[in-house]
Amino acid sequence: MARFDDASPPISSAPAAPRRAGRRPRNADGSAELSRAAVIDCAVRLAQRESIDELSMVRLARELGITPGLVHYYVGSRDELISTIVNIAYRERVEALPQPSGDWRRDLEAVALISSKMMLRWKGVASYVATHNRSRLFQKVAAGETDWGLAFFDRIGRILEQGGFTAAQAAMAYHLLMLFLVGVSSADAHRQTPVLHRDFIRNYVGRPGVESCTGARFLVGPFTEIDTEATLRAGLALLLDGFEGWLSAATIAAAAAPAQTATRSTRARAPDAPARRRR
Repeated sequence: MARFDDASPPISSAPAAPRRAGRRPRNADGSAELSRAAVIDCAVRLAQRESIDELSMVRLARELGITPGLVHYYVGSRDELISTIVNIAYRERVEALPQPSGDWRRDLEAVALISSKMMLRWKGVASYVATHNRSRLFQKVAAGETDWGLAFFDRIGRILEQGGFTAAQAAMAYHLLMLFLVGVSSADAHRQTPVLHRDFIRNYVGRPGVESCTGARFLVGPFTEIDTEATLRAGLALLLDGFEGWLSAATIAAAAAPAQTATRSTRARAPDAPARRRR
């Protein structure tokens, strides 16, 4: 079985991507004092505040006070820029992960909480990966660069493998966990958390004429107190309990299998019972 300390992810630290060949475009004022890092830093600041869907080369050029051609010169296409932004966010997540403890539940909880913290900070990334397949899992990187999406995918796979999950269980656990985390962060980014709409919800359910909706009135109080942190903690606990149930059921089944096999074997070797004498 693989160990965390005997194999690093099959990726390496990323050097800066080389600038494109060709003549460098000029700013409107004729200057060309800019760098790839400065363009990406500006894009990152925007992605931490708003959806990447709103980020265009024209918008980025306007923020920097340069021509769109200069943005393309340094970062390539819009898809390449988005992948770069997502990869930076994913790097922040991976580098914040603690060393594995060997306890799959503790390690997976730490991964989930750090992932959620990252996505809540990078609201633009959270909103983007909730609705797009491109850059959701892996990133488009140049030769020698690190794909931090792959590094994260690898880390969770190792945790689950060492925890005793089958490959099929681990794959489903990863999928369910990420659906939950992306959903929570996307709801936060779009201000869909119930507590943010407490007054409207309570007034709507409490208005005259809906007294017969007893189920709604039963829910409305505690429902409108739910915030992002409570959602994250409760949902994560339910998921981890469910994953633990898989392992417990598998352990019980594995322990019962030898006994059942032995019973069937004994029955197969037992001599036939003597026929009952007729009266």
